[in-house]
Amino acid sequence: MTLLFALTAFLCLSGPASFPESSAAPAAPAWQDAAIPDTPGPSALGEDLEQALPEGFGESPDLTDEERARLEGVQRLLAIYRRMPGLRDVRITLSGGILEIWGTAISADVREAAVERAREVVPDVAFVDASALVVETDPRRRLEPVVDRIQEKGLAFLRFVPTLILGFLILVLGALAAAWLSNRKFLFDRVARNPFARNLLRQAVRTVVFLTALLLALDLMGVTALVGAVLGAAGVAGIAIGFAFRDIVENYLAGILLSLRQPFAPHDHVQIAGEEGRVARLTGRETVLMTLDGNHVRIPNATVFKSVITNMTRNPRRRFLFDIGIAPSERVGRAIATARDAVAGVPGILEHPPVAVRLQELQDSATALRISGWVDQTQSDFGKVRSRSLRAVKEAFEDAGIETPPPEFGIRILGNSHEDAFRAGTPERPAGRPADPGAVRPAGEAAACAGDPARDLEPDPNADISPDTTIEEEIAREHLESDEEDLLQPPPGRS
Repeated sequence: MTLLFALTAFLCLSGPASFPESSAAPAAPAWQDAAIPDTPGPSALGEDLEQALPEGFGESPDLTDEERARLEGVQRLLAIYRRMPGLRDVRITLSGGILEIWGTAISADVREAAVERAREVVPDVAFVDASALVVETDPRRRLEPVVDRIQEKGLAFLRFVPTLILGFLILVLGALAAAWLSNRKFLFDRVARNPFARNLLRQAVRTVVFLTALLLALDLMGVTALVGAVLGAAGVAGIAIGFAFRDIVENYLAGILLSLRQPFAPHDHVQIAGEEGRVARLTGRETVLMTLDGNHVRIPNATVFKSVITNMTRNPRRRFLFDIGIAPSERVGRAIATARDAVAGVPGILEHPPVAVRLQELQDSATALRISGWVDQTQSDFGKVRSRSLRAVKEAFEDAGIETPPPEFGIRILGNSHEDAFRAGTPERPAGRPADPGAVRPAGEAAACAGDPARDLEPDPNADISPDTTIEEEIAREHLESDEEDLLQPPPGRS
């Protein structure tokens, strides 16, 4: 017997169901005349198809395997529509491979999603007609799902508030514990003597304690997956920041290396990148010098690390040099002995190494001597001793009658005769100068010069040769007035 397949499944939220009529079909089976219960409201979408159809409908011997497969597909589609937000008053009719959907959708996207689900779930459907599934235009109906979602999220947040407060308390306690541990300086002083190493260790301990508390708080709140995303974003941001602030990072790394190597100590007299002064402090980004004029000079650590550093304090013994010229007619050996004795008698000059006087250069109008001596900078001031030595040599040359003439140049003018040329080329000797430049002054003149009361009573401003501590005092005052970090440590025996 040929059976015209007419399978209708209804899910009603309001109003009775209606079935299409077919004049060509034979008498309808008894189950087709049965009325599907009217169950208004959203709960009707949860009714199973078996509950809406007469008992034994799925077991009717008149249904083929294909019809049963479609019936199961309709059941699954109804279950899916029941859980899809934005659908209401939905009815489904399946007849002759054509699936018709009636009802209301909250938006066009929901309507398209309902059609796609019907094509995927119900097998052997030739066409899905959703013309009767209209989009909701009532503003109140369209706002209902939004309000429901907001209410659900608000209730979920209220339930999450106690956990959030507990996580926040753990984070605060972790931050306090990290600050307390990092401020226990005596713990880090025993581990590392280097100031920078101590500072780095303190920051590492603070970071580890705080991150531990942060991970506990995130785990308590169930958002540990956020840590991976944050770390990944931090890595990308770190690379970008590294390129953007390359000079700052370079100076910071150079500060780390300088702090570990300690090429100079506080108050050392150094010359770096053309700047001379005493070291005031070493920070994470720059080296601060105080010049001999009392000015602050800040040199980037990267420049300091790559420059030639001249440390004039690391070795306490320092040599000074100065040149002096004598007349070409003077005896060099006598001048050398006089200069050596004069410098050796200056207070603050070390006996070993001894004072050295060497013939430096033979010039046109003078013979240049180079005099050198050594000073212990911990006992005497370098500049004062050098100045005292210059004065002692000058006075010794004056007492011995050794001339230190200014540069002189003779000009020969060629005339009609050799005699005129000779006379024109011989400069006149200034009045008061002896005829023989190499002659020794008379004993009376030398004695008068040596016993000159004006020179003997002249005060010596360099009589005090003790080290000058003016710059050190300025640096100490600057340390008291500034709270800037200092990564240098004084060498043993210095404070």
